[in-house]
Amino acid sequence: MKTNLLLALLGLFFISSGFVGGAGTTGTGGDQYHQASTANGNFDFFRTHRQGRSGATATWGFSSGSAVLGFVLEKTYEDPADPYANWETIAVLPYSATKSYKHTDSNVFPGYISYKVTAMMTNGASVTSVVSTLHIVSH
Repeated sequence: MKTNLLLALLGLFFISSGFVGGAGTTGTGGDQYHQASTANGNFDFFRTHRQGRSGATATWGFSSGSAVLGFVLEKTYEDPADPYANWETIAVLPYSATKSYKHTDSNVFPGYISYKVTAMMTNGASVTSVVSTLHIVSH
């Protein structure tokens, strides 16, 4: 039942995310490491950093435990403040009892890449992190 609910909520999220712009604020960072401040109450932190020559890693913590079904990690090469920016889903992670979550995006290209993570809650709501932007220079 919980799996079906998670899939239904994620499907609803994917459909609605095409019509709603990204939330949060844009940060700037070098090509090595960037930590976005968390203005949202449930995200303890959200960090992105370059992973070698061909990747970027996003790490986040979330404090609202059992009320979470899972997380959706997205990226864009467009202006993250643009409500019509195309956000690509790169990972869907289920909730676990860990204090932090991590995903490495091995498919990155040179330029500015913005990431955000959305927590899908058991009550149907969602909480979106601030946006974290990396600058990847040519390989």
